[in-house]
Amino acid sequence: MISWLFVLAACDSAGHAPAPPAAAPVATAATPEPAPAPAASTIAGRLRAHDGSPLRAGVFTVSRNGFMKPVASGALAADGSFRVDVEPGFYWLSVAAVDHAQAGQHLLVNGPVEVEGNLGTYARPQSPEALQLNLQFLGPDHRPLAVESKTVARTPAGTYRLDLAGRPKQAVQLRYQLAGGGGRTYNGPLADSYEPDGGGDYWSVVDLARRDALELDLAALPPAGKPAQLEWRGEPPGLRAVRLYRDAWESRVYALQRSMMRKDGKMLAPDAAQKATFAALAAEALAEADAAASDDERMLLRLAHLDLFFGHDDPADARERADWLLARVDPLDPRLGVFLNIHNLFAYVLGTADETFAARAEAWFARSEAHPDPEIALGGLSQLLYRARDRGLDARVAELYARVREPRFAGTFTAKHLAEQFDPDRALQRGKPFPDFEFPALAAGAPPVVQADRRGRMYFVEFWATWCGPCVADMHDLHAAYAAIHGLEAGSGADGLRKLGPAERPRIEFVFVSTDQRPGDVQAFRDKHWSMPWTHAFVGRGGEAATMARFGFSGIPTGVLVDGTGTIVEVGAALRGEQLLPTLERVLAATTPG
Repeated sequence: MISWLFVLAACDSAGHAPAPPAAAPVATAATPEPAPAPAASTIAGRLRAHDGSPLRAGVFTVSRNGFMKPVASGALAADGSFRVDVEPGFYWLSVAAVDHAQAGQHLLVNGPVEVEGNLGTYARPQSPEALQLNLQFLGPDHRPLAVESKTVARTPAGTYRLDLAGRPKQAVQLRYQLAGGGGRTYNGPLADSYEPDGGGDYWSVVDLARRDALELDLAALPPAGKPAQLEWRGEPPGLRAVRLYRDAWESRVYALQRSMMRKDGKMLAPDAAQKATFAALAAEALAEADAAASDDERMLLRLAHLDLFFGHDDPADARERADWLLARVDPLDPRLGVFLNIHNLFAYVLGTADETFAARAEAWFARSEAHPDPEIALGGLSQLLYRARDRGLDARVAELYARVREPRFAGTFTAKHLAEQFDPDRALQRGKPFPDFEFPALAAGAPPVVQADRRGRMYFVEFWATWCGPCVADMHDLHAAYAAIHGLEAGSGADGLRKLGPAERPRIEFVFVSTDQRPGDVQAFRDKHWSMPWTHAFVGRGGEAATMARFGFSGIPTGVLVDGTGTIVEVGAALRGEQLLPTLERVLAATTPG
């Protein structure tokens, strides 16, 4: 994704805030001249292909920062233009176009904001030995009849031939994408039409009449890895510095992080040498931030540095960062929405902080509740809520949660997430019955996974996916807990747990419900990375929304421990990571006779 990482306000084309109007001469008329109307708040643009030519097709989406429902979305005009009138505030602009990389940017809008220029293209191998294709065969009603992933080899002619002989008989169209690096997908070189996929990329759609194969020639696609060339009108100077700083450091950070990826490709596992290299890179970037020309610019670049390097600090450095932030950053600064890791830093430091620091931090959070942007205000409220819950302050939790339910926060992702944690009527909480379920089994032809079959025994349900980094990060602790409570012997060596076998008579049955695109994704993960020797169900991406709505959660992983009566005995953080095994042992001890 192209990273447009600065905030825009009502500024002139040179990037400076307009000067206040000069004082008007005293009017001689009886009625004074009216003050000029403020400029309308708009987001507009005109975008072109990487080479300046018109785009084949494109769509835009404008969302209020943190809100679930977009403010506006639609197709780009034939000349690549769009325009949206908005209320002043923080927004997210996303643009997807055929043959081009998705682009997205946070915008602080308080007047007209405009972008013009050429979109970039995704990086990809020029002529790989094989292509990974995502396929959807569509019936006459344009609904998928079959969804699959297929690998096609390069032919001697340098093209890639997709055989269509095995397609469903009722299929009239094929919708396909090429799978790229970094989890992105993009349209292919052959299409009768194109459709946005809803995630920032496009499908190629081909009619299947009189076609028994597709011959895909990557040379028909635009050159790979072309950078975007965009001109913004209204960029404040301080946040222009943030954009340039990120542009200079992001590629180096991401390249180093890719080299740190562990086997499953989801989480970082740096060795000592990589940690040292990363620390040196962070120090170099921090020195550049601290060399900025003004105090304000230094503050902004330090926050940008936090976004790039958070998670690699030792505790002392993190505490120093947090102290600096409390002393130098105004919690009501309208530009804070550009930065992603401020509250993550506080959450990390507060785990071991003294009461003096905690009091300062809570005062900072309380002030941030008055921030005009609802999502930023909710960030502070969230911190206060979790701290009150952890200290058992039930009355304080109720007071804070009542503020979360204020109308200005309605429709935000954060308010929905907090409702799942704190709403007294939420579905998933200790002491409530776990909702009845019947999930399709992962294995084709296997009987469904049904709650009624588990009456009288304890089970642990987790909603997860192979594409979910935190889900994969928990795999070691999940396998270790499963082995420990069932007395299983792990194999030898560092990867012994990865090939763990099933328990003959589980004391607690693990039931994992996947929201992956295809059942084969789960099986491939189990074959290649972690055995996961327990019960598997599959609702897929198509069933994800309905499952989340029924069970009252909005993100994965979500784990729930249920006893033999169907009652929830634990949910949430106590079933994650290193806390999982002690939780399972505690519950088993409490329910084991004698």
